[in-house]
Amino acid sequence: REAAYSLESFAKYTNLYKDELLSEKSNFQIQNNQMEAYKQKVKENISQLINQGLVKEASELICEYEGIVHDDIEIFSMKAIIAILENRLEDAEAILKEGLDIDSNNFDLNYNLGYLYEKKESFNHSIEYYKKAFDNCKNEALKADISSLIEKISAENNIKPMINKNKIAFFVKQGMDSFLGDIINELSDEYETKKIVVTDYSQIDEGMEWADICWFEWCGELVGYGSKLSLAKNKKIICRIHGYEVYTDYIKQVAWENVDDLIIVSPHIRRIFEENTKNIDMGNLRIHTVFCGINADKYPLNVKSKGFNLGYLGYINFKKNIPLTLDIFKKLHDMDSRYKLHLAGEFQDARTLSYFKYFIKEHNLSKSVFFYGWQNEKEKIQWLKKIDYMIISSIDEGLCFAAAEAMCSGIKPILHNCEGIKDHYDKKYIFNTIDEAANMITSSEYNSQEYRKFIEDNYSLGKEMLKIKEILTSATKNNSSL
Repeated sequence: REAAYSLESFAKYTNLYKDELLSEKSNFQIQNNQMEAYKQKVKENISQLINQGLVKEASELICEYEGIVHDDIEIFSMKAIIAILENRLEDAEAILKEGLDIDSNNFDLNYNLGYLYEKKESFNHSIEYYKKAFDNCKNEALKADISSLIEKISAENNIKPMINKNKIAFFVKQGMDSFLGDIINELSDEYETKKIVVTDYSQIDEGMEWADICWFEWCGELVGYGSKLSLAKNKKIICRIHGYEVYTDYIKQVAWENVDDLIIVSPHIRRIFEENTKNIDMGNLRIHTVFCGINADKYPLNVKSKGFNLGYLGYINFKKNIPLTLDIFKKLHDMDSRYKLHLAGEFQDARTLSYFKYFIKEHNLSKSVFFYGWQNEKEKIQWLKKIDYMIISSIDEGLCFAAAEAMCSGIKPILHNCEGIKDHYDKKYIFNTIDEAANMITSSEYNSQEYRKFIEDNYSLGKEMLKIKEILTSATKNNSSL
């Protein structure tokens, strides 16, 4: 019976199940209880492999499992344990924090992160996460052990009892949290943080009840709902606008009199916001322009020179103006067939996708255009190594993370002159016409160190965090209850 759940059989099962998922004609369905039983058995096998020191086999089984089941919280702990066993402590930390983004109250994740920080001799952090594990532990004997462990670490390292931190809840919709990770990490030393990916409005009620400060990422339905709750009057509420929101009615559906601070990431977006809300009572709302910051340490510098690989990274929609990118590429490809276009991202607009396919077919470019789909952080770093030029043809932009990430990686930016772009970038990186873009790409001028330094000097994560911390400090000072 045990053999039925071997790695080999699971791989066969994985392929079968993937086929079933992809086949619209199939009538075969695996019952939920059967699937749950199988998931549990596979995880038991992974645990056994780890306990036996067979980490390679455990990793392979996890990989197969994740091909079917996404965001299983137990898998994050298992992956982190493997990373710790292999002394990949930074990887383990990232895995555990990713899991805590999904379930901040998970006992295993908090305990393992406490252990990891203890191993790294970061004892303050260790105690913080051991305490979170203690708060979420249901086993009284284990709670006693954790309490003893906290006391031992505190005594041996002369750590005084921690003063209660102010609590910040970050509310965001699924898939829209790309700009939050570094901010939450930077604030976690000074604040107790919780990211809440909202799928049900009740999460906002619960999160706001817990938090001292409520941060709403994007000005959409979430802040519209949260700002109108009765408890909103007694909470510090911060909203951050990135761009699209000012072109919608969402900004008119917020109870602004209950919002303390509004962060807007670009000057032209602030101007449009203020124009579109001039007839609305904003109460005592404080508005701040805070540019997004880049953690340059995430992006290794690859020193490059003039090449033939053009890139685009990110969501692909009307705003991103991919037809202009295609026109620039075709002009270059007509000049020299060595030019290639590499797109990594996700289409959000069916009409744009249809045009993209038509254009490639019509101009016989299928052998010179490559589409990679969405890239996770590790995949993105590898993908950037292939690129010599990052083309951004948007009709509206702020900092544009794709451009900044590319420049940190040593890639020459080719940026369309749209509203907002000149607030962030030197004119030498900006084009007005297809011919200008082509000339920038064919030019011999190329300086990877310069591109990275531009971002480090102007848009560092440190600069962004300094301004955000000032806003948070001001918010807490203005409320004696915090």
